[in-house]
Amino acid sequence: MKAARLFAVLALSGSTLACARTPTPRDPPPALSPGEHRFTSHGVELVFHVAGTGPVLVAHPGGPGAEWTILRMPEVEKSFTVVYMEPVGSGASGQLAGAADYTMARYVEDVEALRAHLGLARFTLLGHSHGGFVAQAYAIAHGDRLSRLILYDTSPTTGPDWQRDIERNLTWFEREPWFADAKAALAAEVTATTDEQMTAIFHREAPLYFADYSGRKAELDPLIRAMRLSVAPTKGAADPDAPAGVGVAPVFDVRAQLPSIRVPTLIVVGRKDFVCSLEMARILDARIPDSSLVVLERSGHMGHMEEPAAFARALVEFAGR
Repeated sequence: MKAARLFAVLALSGSTLACARTPTPRDPPPALSPGEHRFTSHGVELVFHVAGTGPVLVAHPGGPGAEWTILRMPEVEKSFTVVYMEPVGSGASGQLAGAADYTMARYVEDVEALRAHLGLARFTLLGHSHGGFVAQAYAIAHGDRLSRLILYDTSPTTGPDWQRDIERNLTWFEREPWFADAKAALAAEVTATTDEQMTAIFHREAPLYFADYSGRKAELDPLIRAMRLSVAPTKGAADPDAPAGVGVAPVFDVRAQLPSIRVPTLIVVGRKDFVCSLEMARILDARIPDSSLVVLERSGHMGHMEEPAAFARALVEFAGR
């Protein structure tokens, strides 16, 4: 039976990785040892990072093109071995030959290649934003290889309904002093031709992704300045994850396929997420048979930064079901 859980905001907190220790028989296999790792998927070298202890949780960041550190979840690492992907074209991972090669099918293939590389028969997959699109597509294609699915601040569609939802939600921030520049930055995304340009544009629009940027500016600005984006994936066929991508084909829409997702699914959304809103989360919750919905009351699109303890608690409770 589905349930909706509401969590109050908790202070940002961090954690550090445990110091290196002498290997024991209980240590993870090399591919799951802490640190940076590389493997090859369909001829391209991809990078992933491992941190934390506990059950394995593969985390796919958003964007497309967002660097993995945008999704870094220190609180979650206290309870899970988190495998952070650097998707193709992003961060230190290799790029594809042309823009048309960045397809949803390719992202799904890379997740499957990572699963095989890690030697996991079944695993838990978390997808944030555009990574949530990938996670949905993976669950539809390879549901038998998942034990659990976590859809975090994402949407089942980038069609007209989603586009209208974004326009409505942007009005939340109209009176903020930074709003005009942030909205202009959204429109400027399509003009970026280098990673540096895309990163600078994202830094301008970033306040929109937080529930209370103005009230937490001093705390959030260092996090925002550390965020980096790659431009190549945003030029591909799978570029529906930002308002600047409105009208870019093909539209992502798996609403009709959601009932085929039969694994236990957790849907997490920030109350003030303008781009992948509670309305979109409710569609996911209504159509995925075994799902539960958690609303982070004082978060936008970055609940793992805005309410890290509540976010981690939701994942731990879900894993313990």
